[in-house]
Amino acid sequence: MWNKLSLRVKITVLTVLMLTLLCAGITITAILNTSVFYDPVAYVIDKKPLDGGYIGEEHHIENADTITAIDEIYIGSRNQFKMISIFTAIGVIVAGSLFAWVLTGKTLKPLRIFADRIEDIDENSLNAQVVLPPSSSEVSRLTDSFNNMLEELNNAFTNKKLFASHAAHELKTPLTNILTNIEVMQMDDEPSTEDYKEVIEITKDNLERLTVLIQDLLHFNAELDSSNFSNIRSDTLFEKIIKDLSLSIHEKNIRIDIDGQVTVRGDNDLLERAFFNLIQNAVKYNTDNGEIIIISYEDMIIIEDTGIGIPAECLSQIFEPFYCVDKSRSRKLGGSGLGLSITKQIFEKHSLKISVSSKIGKGTKFVIKLPAMS
Repeated sequence: MWNKLSLRVKITVLTVLMLTLLCAGITITAILNTSVFYDPVAYVIDKKPLDGGYIGEEHHIENADTITAIDEIYIGSRNQFKMISIFTAIGVIVAGSLFAWVLTGKTLKPLRIFADRIEDIDENSLNAQVVLPPSSSEVSRLTDSFNNMLEELNNAFTNKKLFASHAAHELKTPLTNILTNIEVMQMDDEPSTEDYKEVIEITKDNLERLTVLIQDLLHFNAELDSSNFSNIRSDTLFEKIIKDLSLSIHEKNIRIDIDGQVTVRGDNDLLERAFFNLIQNAVKYNTDNGEIIIISYEDMIIIEDTGIGIPAECLSQIFEPFYCVDKSRSRKLGGSGLGLSITKQIFEKHSLKISVSSKIGKGTKFVIKLPAMS
């Protein structure tokens, strides 16, 4: 029952209880004190001057009629005092309760307005901001926090929608290419062996593209399992990646310089994929006879190349899903547009921070900040 009451009612009820207890305590104490500290029948004080001061002398009252009269006056006065005290306490409780009800309603009004505003917000109106009249700092902070949360949710929903749209497009393109070529071949009543070979080759290329894209999507949404964590030596990791990319490296005659060694704790497969993406890009977008420098420090890893570079206006977007600086070149080189997004996601899950700097025609430099080893 109590939990179903409104906050206004709860505060008012608690205020009434507190006032009732307080007034009852004060009233009872005052009534009892009239009996303890004042007994007119016991003695009468007759103050006389003495050496510039006063002394009190007790004079016992022996006349019965006088005692009875004084006693009646005292009892009447005490009863009157009791009634006044009780009615005063009741008046204070009633007035305090009404005041608490009005004040609580006024204080909670911004919260009621806030509740009414947010009831109409759904996934289609996350960009709406809740605007309230000026109010207390607590309500203002609540409104600001809620608006910030709405903004973050809206950005997350927008990014998810864009990601789904891009992913659907990327998946649809190779499937459409496969279907189109099969349909063209079917239009020929007697396709030649060369036609079959060409369609098979196109199908194979598009299926490979689909496979890469699906693997990238799986890595993009991969969850960390701390039970798979291990201590990974950077030099051993980079040597393995260089070996996997040896064919492309030899084709461009790229020189690789690996310097230093640091231990990184995390999921070996995911971290290998993240660093593989960075080094693969350094190879892809490098020039012939270029160079890749990989340096491991205690608190950071630097991967720098002498490639074509990235335009300054694109640096803030390269970690976004499906973003390509040069789409035609990326498609030609087999990029899905997810490589750097996956890399950043994996690094963030391992508490690593990645930053990039680049100059057109001079190369690109990635810096990966490592967390302090515990």
